[in-house]
Amino acid sequence: MREREHISEVDGWGDLNLGEISSRVSLRNSTGNRNVLTISARHGLVSQEEFFNRQVASEDLSQYFLLDRGDFAYNKSYSAGYSAGVVRRLDRYDAGVVSPLYICFRVDSEKADPDFISHYFESGILNDAILSIAKEGARNHGLLNVKVGDFFSLNLYLPGLGEQRRIASVLNSIDRQILGARGTLTKQEYASVELLSGALSQVSRSGIPLRSCVRPDVPIGYGIVQAGPHVDGGVPYIRTGDMSGDRIDVGSLLRTAPEISESYARTKVVFGDLVVTIRATVGKVLSVPQELEGVNLTRGTARVAPSEKLAPGYLLWALRSREAQSQFSASVKGTTFSEITLDQLRNLVVPIPDRRADQERIVRLMEASTRRSATEQAVIRKLQSLKRALMDDLLTGRVRVPVSG
Repeated sequence: MREREHISEVDGWGDLNLGEISSRVSLRNSTGNRNVLTISARHGLVSQEEFFNRQVASEDLSQYFLLDRGDFAYNKSYSAGYSAGVVRRLDRYDAGVVSPLYICFRVDSEKADPDFISHYFESGILNDAILSIAKEGARNHGLLNVKVGDFFSLNLYLPGLGEQRRIASVLNSIDRQILGARGTLTKQEYASVELLSGALSQVSRSGIPLRSCVRPDVPIGYGIVQAGPHVDGGVPYIRTGDMSGDRIDVGSLLRTAPEISESYARTKVVFGDLVVTIRATVGKVLSVPQELEGVNLTRGTARVAPSEKLAPGYLLWALRSREAQSQFSASVKGTTFSEITLDQLRNLVVPIPDRRADQERIVRLMEASTRRSATEQAVIRKLQSLKRALMDDLLTGRVRVPVSG
């Protein structure tokens, strides 16, 4: 997305600040609403109970802001890929409550199209402006120090309402295609779980602690406790947030100083190792591809090096099985975030077919299923790329959308 100052004047477009097209939402939760929401860059405002199977907010929610469907919230927390925080709209529920640390607002539909504004924030076109109003030295506990008044003074470069609606309609159509593809992928992933359960039920097998399923010279362990600041040219490391679907997002990896990485050399992964999340989203399991050999891990992930006694690739599916995943869920502890200990991970009982031939057959079966899912994931990535290109053109006025005709 091009920076605002590089956009030439476009006929019919003009400057408006956020406060001119919206009003702040600061109503406290006097109704006792218990639907605590958090912002997901991918899913928008989502329920903690629904997405994390637990509520990490305080018991007293009376000071939380109460949002209605269509309201927006800005989370000032920054992370890789979202250096300016995230603004998302409440679309999934009729109402919910958010932390008072969020800045919330409601778009006046007579002054701006809410769908257009949703895409506008998603595009990142305002990131530089948001970072410019964050106070010097303001990164405190992962939060940007963005004042409410400064936030509502953000300058938006907008077309007229008619063009806004046409642009939003184009981008909404891409969103519907992405949503449909994700629905298909979800069905395929569910079918894969059922396929694995059925395959395991048909073979003679034993329940074996995970610690007995790994190479004896590579104990299960987590990586860097404190990675330090990002170092250009340093050693990459994998975080929980870098693990998306069946892929590790190479482009999002941060890098740490070589001396820090070397102090955790035993958790540098090699091709064929497994990375298991033990914090936040507990129990996600991915295999390390060739191009990531030698990278490190952070505290929220653990390295698992499968024993050579097992069929290559089998332990990945054993840890993804319904039996193993139910143990992950039962072991979760923590009030601020979900977490399991290394001892709990080492003692996790995984289903291992007694015959190696059965292990190999299950691997072939599941790899075929994975290829089907990979096809749908490729469709989603292509649609997402198309949407990014369209946002870059349409939300800046580089390409115009006819209002009539």
